[in-house]
Amino acid sequence: MTPSDKPHAAEPAQFPCGSYTVSAAGKVVVSSLPANFPRVIMEVIGKVVLSAFASAREMDSPVTELAADFAGLEVRARDVTGGAIIFITPQTY
Repeated sequence: MTPSDKPHAAEPAQFPCGSYTVSAAGKVVVSSLPANFPRVIMEVIGKVVLSAFASAREMDSPVTELAADFAGLEVRARDVTGGAIIFITPQTY
């Protein structure tokens, strides 16, 4: 067996790091996340974030920033006029 015949160990999954902006409709406007990060996931997160900000406004609660830890990722979002900016980073333990 030559070195090239050996099975290669799988690379560990790398969590994405970057940010993106969603419009008021939840569509991704601009992103610095890796191209392989699914746009549909960005839009789902964006719609949840926008919904949370809208609910806070309906309750007259001045929420302008959200933070959540989910599946190894830190998700932070800021309310901006006409949408939100969302930051995705790997969790640090």
